[in-house]
Amino acid sequence: MKPYKYTKDNNSVIINCTNLPKDWCNYLWSEQGYIGRFTQAGHGESYAIDDKANLCELNSNESRYIYLRDNNSGSCWNIGEAPLMEPVNEFECEHNVAFTKISSKKNDIRGSVRYFIPNTGYYEVWTVTLKNEGAKSIDLSMFSVVDFRLEGFKYPRYHEMERTLNATYNKHLNGIYCKSAHHYAPHSRYNGFLASSEPIFASDAHLKPFTGGTGSFARPKMLLSGGNCTNTDRACYNIGGVLQNNILLAPGEKKEIHLIYGMAESENEAITVCEKMFAGDTISKVLTETIKIVENKYNNLTCEIPNERFNQLMNKWVQKQVDFCMVGKKGVRDNAQITSAILMYNPQRAKNEILEILRHQYKSGNAVLTWLPLDEERYSDQPFWIIFSISELLKETGDFSVFDEVIEYQDGGEGTVLEHLKAAVNRLLDDRGKNGLVKIFHADWNDSLNIKDDPEAESVMLSLQFCLALQEMVKISQTLGDTAYAQKLQADYEEVKKAINASAWDGDYYARALSDKGNVGVKSSEGSKIYLNPQVWSLLSDVCEENNIEKVLAAIDGMEHDFGFPINTPPYENYSDHFGRMSLMAPGLYENGGVYCHASAFKVMMDGKMGRGEEAVRTLSKLTPDSKYNPYTLSETEPYVFTNCYAIHPNAYGKADRSWITGTSAWCMKGLYEGILGIYKDYDGLRIAPAFPPDWNSAKATRVFRGGKYIIEYKRTSGEKYIEMNNQRIAGNILPTIKPGETARVVIFF
Repeated sequence: MKPYKYTKDNNSVIINCTNLPKDWCNYLWSEQGYIGRFTQAGHGESYAIDDKANLCELNSNESRYIYLRDNNSGSCWNIGEAPLMEPVNEFECEHNVAFTKISSKKNDIRGSVRYFIPNTGYYEVWTVTLKNEGAKSIDLSMFSVVDFRLEGFKYPRYHEMERTLNATYNKHLNGIYCKSAHHYAPHSRYNGFLASSEPIFASDAHLKPFTGGTGSFARPKMLLSGGNCTNTDRACYNIGGVLQNNILLAPGEKKEIHLIYGMAESENEAITVCEKMFAGDTISKVLTETIKIVENKYNNLTCEIPNERFNQLMNKWVQKQVDFCMVGKKGVRDNAQITSAILMYNPQRAKNEILEILRHQYKSGNAVLTWLPLDEERYSDQPFWIIFSISELLKETGDFSVFDEVIEYQDGGEGTVLEHLKAAVNRLLDDRGKNGLVKIFHADWNDSLNIKDDPEAESVMLSLQFCLALQEMVKISQTLGDTAYAQKLQADYEEVKKAINASAWDGDYYARALSDKGNVGVKSSEGSKIYLNPQVWSLLSDVCEENNIEKVLAAIDGMEHDFGFPINTPPYENYSDHFGRMSLMAPGLYENGGVYCHASAFKVMMDGKMGRGEEAVRTLSKLTPDSKYNPYTLSETEPYVFTNCYAIHPNAYGKADRSWITGTSAWCMKGLYEGILGIYKDYDGLRIAPAFPPDWNSAKATRVFRGGKYIIEYKRTSGEKYIEMNNQRIAGNILPTIKPGETARVVIFF
């Protein structure tokens, strides 16, 4: 029996087992970028990232714990078992799209703790509910424990944050306030607090009285010995917040205690926040509002298809994961891809992020890789993703007036969005090498492919992507009425396409990179002989010549593995400067021959484009967590979000490492809604081109586009294939655009 289930409304995943292969977590956040990671036991990190990528890490070592102690028996436990690991009964963790709630029973005490982060603000709310289900009164002590890190920015050596910290009990806050006075802090919010809604018996701003000098959060001396907090304030060393609430529960009595943990610009701000939230039923009202806001964000894009795992994952949970990627990632390439998915359900949010991406582009047309942390290394593919994201924005909104908006450059000055776009095109044109392909420089999309021994090496993958970008630029220029520029770009496209087919074709598939020191990803290559990405993008970009398409498809299909498609095969066995960082990794891990899910997700889109519905669904199924191809017992990862990769190395076979923060989520979402369901955003409207497997006879989807709502139904027919909209047959496969607020009912006979 699986240790989890989805609720009927799909808003929650219920975990009913504490013995998981690893922590399964939920991320919650506010519009201001305050973020909390909550595991099935409740611990995790809390931090904030603002629009300028200023990071404030509120805590460290996942220190966010609630301990209970029966003062009569001395028994101690946590509601979610960790970190004491004292067994509890009737455990349940509900990860909801808007909150996490953990509950269990121990020694006649039924306890629960619910965590949520309001839609606005810089704090999280914990609500602990305790009920005595026994026949005798129970004297309890509850210890709420955190630490204060307040790091996350650069400063000179020996200027550590801890040297500036001072934490004290504040009676008006009814909790601990930790003040920093760091000269180099980028803003004034590097102060933390933990406050309680109920009277505090005692507290400590020093963690050592609680843990003991040689103890830990897993074996805290004070707790286990029956001691109480010492009301000690603290500066610099071992700073945290420990609040002790003593609770006497009569038989059948229930008690609710609220705690607020967060960051503030001042003690007054922290006090004001807590006074407001603790007043009356404010917390209940704010929670209800937060749930409504979160759920409504994900109602614009839904599906009902003949695949239970897809339905569970692709309704709300993948949108939430994509949203979190946008909150957690700060990079041109990463965020450009993520916005392509967010456009499908929150176009204004996506537009704002695309404009932010442009602020990190140089006047020369290139851009930083990330701005958290700032990485100014020369990654050659950043201009492509700028073109890609803007073209996707135009397809979604149809609003070309965005070209008139003026955006600053990373290195000073400013230009219109159209000028930014043309700078990206010119950068890629000017970066072409002797074979006519774009140079790879430090790396392209694959950060780990670093051809260090040849600065003139050229990227086949990026050149294929550039061809796609040039096609989009031709359409955009024609729409703007710039015929001469469109004709020039068309000629550029034909030139690059010809160069790729002349120099990168290896007889049955495309090379990954060209170099005088040896081409990468060809039959004669040392180590890996074929890479997935150039094959997929040769079809996505329409560069592959007609008579070679079947060869490329056969080459791709020949790479199939249990968990998906390896990014390259075979893996590199030894390090070489010719392949760089990827060859440093153990064979079969990550980019060195692992099933890098992001690359496999590109393939899902390609399969859809090529009408290969069966292959698209099988590949997406292999990427879907806890499918028959990669059960959670093998991968160990959360069953409700996509992961970064699956390992092929025999000592980590099938294991998944990084979930939540991965562009895989955006491309898998696109793979289903666009590649398989065939609901493509386009300049003239929604273009319908489904690619269903033979055993799918019907499906439903909801898509909001340019303010209008389309309710789409699919029906397999043995007769003529056509589309009806509002009971009227339409010509072609572009749905007429409806007015904002209107609803259209579409039936696709396929």
